[in-house]
Amino acid sequence: MIKKRLFIKILVTYLCIIISTLTMLGILLSFLLNNFFIYNKQMEMLVKANDINKLVQPFLVKKRDPGELIRLLNSADRNLGTEIWVIDPNGFVIAAAADQKAHEGNLVGADDILEMQQGKVSIRKGKSQLYDETVLWVITPVQENNRVIGGIIMYSPIIGITQTMTKVKNLFIYSAVVSILFSAVVVYFFSRYLTGPLQEMNRVAKQLASGNLAERVSVKQGDEIGDLGMAFNHMASEIQKNEKVRRDFLADVSHELRSPLTSIQGFVEAMIDGKDKTPEQRQKYLGIIHDESLRLARLVNELLDLSKIESGTVEIAREPVDMTEIVQDVITKAKAVVNDKKIKLYRENPGRSVMVMGNRDRLGQVMTNLLANACRFAPSGSEIGVIISENAADVKVTVRDEGEGIPEAELPYIWERFYKVDKARSRGQGGTGLGLAIVKHIIQSLGGRVFASSSNTSRTEIGFILPKAAIPPGYPE
Repeated sequence: MIKKRLFIKILVTYLCIIISTLTMLGILLSFLLNNFFIYNKQMEMLVKANDINKLVQPFLVKKRDPGELIRLLNSADRNLGTEIWVIDPNGFVIAAAADQKAHEGNLVGADDILEMQQGKVSIRKGKSQLYDETVLWVITPVQENNRVIGGIIMYSPIIGITQTMTKVKNLFIYSAVVSILFSAVVVYFFSRYLTGPLQEMNRVAKQLASGNLAERVSVKQGDEIGDLGMAFNHMASEIQKNEKVRRDFLADVSHELRSPLTSIQGFVEAMIDGKDKTPEQRQKYLGIIHDESLRLARLVNELLDLSKIESGTVEIAREPVDMTEIVQDVITKAKAVVNDKKIKLYRENPGRSVMVMGNRDRLGQVMTNLLANACRFAPSGSEIGVIISENAADVKVTVRDEGEGIPEAELPYIWERFYKVDKARSRGQGGTGLGLAIVKHIIQSLGGRVFASSSNTSRTEIGFILPKAAIPPGYPE
């Protein structure tokens, strides 16, 4: 319904604009043409009046026979299509064309007489005192030695102009109606062109809202509407992807929570049933319950930590920190774990302080997660290395292990929550599946980036790159 109203609004708006434009154009055109015709007629009458003035002057000067003057006026009246009168200096009609003799002796308007007596030419439009219809008239003075001895009055009805303007108006109206009908058709299809894709998006949006995430908009236009359609489809794809991630996440969380809970429940029930008959068995059961409780606590804590980092509710302060010092502290803490698996832990660094823009606590967490991940999958008796390298702008930290490699196609996904590559790198080896996801979000929040590379047979390298920082004054190198 909303889209239908939008279609009607567009249609009505465009039609109103077209009709208003044509109306204003018609009024302006009518005004200009009417003035043009009137002006041309007045100029034509003025030229004719000047010509007749030259013919009438000798009759007034010599006071010749009016009959001859009337014959002259009759001839001019027929040729020019006007009514011609000759008046004396006081405004009385002294001669007229043959069919206008009834007006002889009449007195013309005082304003016209005054201007004529001053030697001025009068041009008028309107109803004169002698005619009911609208006319044009021109009064020119007849002079001798700069003395007004009479005048010429020429009357011409404007009915011809009126009829011409009526025809022009009718033609314009017919053309405007045709233009409006044609424009209505064009605007109709144009409005459909605009609102059709919007209606389609509305339909698809409702389908997405109802759970049909595979629905997409058919994009045919190559303009901004087409761009909007492609953006809409991209949004739908992202929604579908996020929904899949959400479902996978819920399934993984449920599995990860169920596993330790099931283990705890099983051993507790065994103890309730009295299956821990010896102190050694009881201690074993309690140890398993304790380990699973710790695993469950780690999982919940890492989920909360990851959620806070992703949502941006945790602000990570950035300052220059020594990466070599952080790596050394984490290696020291990790020696107990690597010694149990007989893993050799080594590091490579420039032999001096290497400063990065970061956060000491969060980078310690990153290194702990990377080393724990490497220790988990490195075989007994192998080596794990931490390599620090630098250039003019960045510092690169790499954790290298000699465990089973990761297929290249799987590398982009190891940073996702609970992602499983294969059984060799499963969480059955003690991890929560969230360590690398936390590493990625921490490094990105510090303005860096993560990387991973692997050989299918032996070596795997996982690490990060951070912006380099200057060594603070007084800091030991």
